[in-house]
Order: sequence, then structure tokens, then C-alpha cells
Amino acid sequence: MKTKLQYRLEFFGLLIASQIIVRLPYAALRHIARTLAEIAFLLDGRGRAVALANLESAFPSKYSAREKRSITRRSYATFARTMLELCWAPNLTEDFVRKQCEFRGLELNTCRTDPTQPAIYTGFHFGNFEWLALVGAYTIAPGPIIAQRFRNPLLGPVFDKLRTSTGNHVIPQERAMLRMLKYLRGGGKFGMTSDLNLDPREGSVLVECFGGLLASVTQAHAALAQRTGAVLVPVDCRPLPGGRYLITHHPAIVCPPEADVCHLVQLCWNALEPAVHEHPECWLWPYKHWRFAPEKDRPRYPFYANTAGRFEKLVTSRTVSNG
Repeated sequence: MKTKLQYRLEFFGLLIASQIIVRLPYAALRHIARTLAEIAFLLDGRGRAVALANLESAFPSKYSAREKRSITRRSYATFARTMLELCWAPNLTEDFVRKQCEFRGLELNTCRTDPTQPAIYTGFHFGNFEWLALVGAYTIAPGPIIAQRFRNPLLGPVFDKLRTSTGNHVIPQERAMLRMLKYLRGGGKFGMTSDLNLDPREGSVLVECFGGLLASVTQAHAALAQRTGAVLVPVDCRPLPGGRYLITHHPAIVCPPEADVCHLVQLCWNALEPAVHEHPECWLWPYKHWRFAPEKDRPRYPFYANTAGRFEKLVTSRTVSNG
């Protein structure tokens, strides 16, 4: 367990780093990210092992060992660039965003200009996921961001300030669902990350991904949409040459109250997964996406996945509902 001194050192380290990064030229961030990624790849043995195992589980026998190591290196670089550009975010302006970002499907996203239509923009840890909300404050509307809880409580306010630098606002996690219900019923719009792995005891549902892997993920976005009449709009953000980004708005998913929430979550995932197949280096492979594995298919899952009765109940329930 870390001491208060260690927490303070982490806080001051982040504070100093963010103050330095925000003063750097934007173009320099990509070069720094590649250097940091090489260091992380060499030193982070645990994360590297997780990433390589994830790649083999998701794409069995598709990539050689050398190719998997290359994808992992570039995945570290994508994440490093994302964090550096989050620290650089106070420099963002609407004019800069219009020059640096290319949009696909934005003109078809009619709900963004309808003040009566609530919408939840659901993304995942792909490309510069941090910029989705920051850029969305200009292209859609400023909205709420739920405060993230860190093991080090001193870090939260620093990240909150960075994530609201384009006009979004932070709401505390306490009573967050009630706040979001009220906000959506008023026609509000905000974003959520949908690929976080959850313990089945936390109200998760299963999605099938990468040709048969089951992941236990949040259903909050779909449940909120069903209760408020919101639509779900899957979005992703991937790098383009020259430091630019392509932000894709996929077709909106209507969420009637009678729909199966698992089906809605699966539809979101189905819209987003093809980007990982096309650009695997943009996904966060060192993250433990599959913490649980079904007993009958355990060998295909990464080494860190465990079998558990509570997960098996979800698997059984899914099998029964699929008939």
C-alpha cells in the first residue's frame, strides 16, 4: 500500500509533467510518445505479457510473434500519445480541432443538433479516446463527465481539469446515475466508455467479440438509453498521418424499453470492433480485457483469465436466452 508521501510525489510529478507538456509544440508530442513507448515496452514486462496474450486470444495464429510485438509497441505509443495530448488539451481551440480532425458520419448524426433528443456517445479505449469528449464539446455540445476515482485521490482533480478544458463539466460519482437520468431526460448528450471489464457482481453483461471471446462489460449506457429515450451513437477516434485524427460517428442505435439490454450492448460493440481489426495498434492491448473465462472454452483465453461461478451464470443465462 502506498504511503501519503508516495501519493504526493505522484501528484507533483503529474502536475509538473502536465505544466511542461502544455508548453510544448503539438508536433513534438508524437516523437516523445514513441520514445516513452519504447521504454515502457522494455520495462513493463507484465503489461507486455498481457498485451501479447490478448493479441493471441483475439487473433489466434493470425500474427507472427514479431508482428505481435510490433503491434504491442505501437499500442504503447498510441496510449502514450493519448496521455500526452490530454495534458496538452488546454491548448485546444475549435479552430485547431477543425484543422486537426477529420469527421466521418458526423453530418448524419442528426440527434446532435436536436435539443430534444438525448444521446449517449459510446466509445472504447481505441486511438485517442480522451479527445472524443474534448472535441465533442465543440462538434456536439459541452456535457458532463463523471469524475474518475483513482487509487491516489490527489490525481483526480488534475485529470478533471484537463478533461474539462474545452467546456465540459465534471459531476461526482455519488448519485451519478440519477444525475445522468435527469440530464438525459432533458435532451442532454454525453459520452461513455463501453469496453471496461467488470466483475459480474457489478451488473455487467456479456458481449461476444473477436469471433467467440466473451467479455463482461458495463450495460450502463444501454440501460440509461432505454430509460430516457436516448439513442446510442458508437464513436471512435484513430490517428491519421501528420498528427491528425479521424473521428467516426457510426449510425445511431435506437433503444426501445422492451429491447434486450444485452443485444443493445452487443450492437454497440459490433459497430466498434471492426476498427480494431483494421488498426489493431490503436487498441489498448496491455489492459486485461478478459478477466474471466468460461469453463468449456478456457484454453482460448489469456493466461490471466479465471473461471468463476458468477461468470458461468452469465454464460449459462446467455446460452438459454439465445435459445
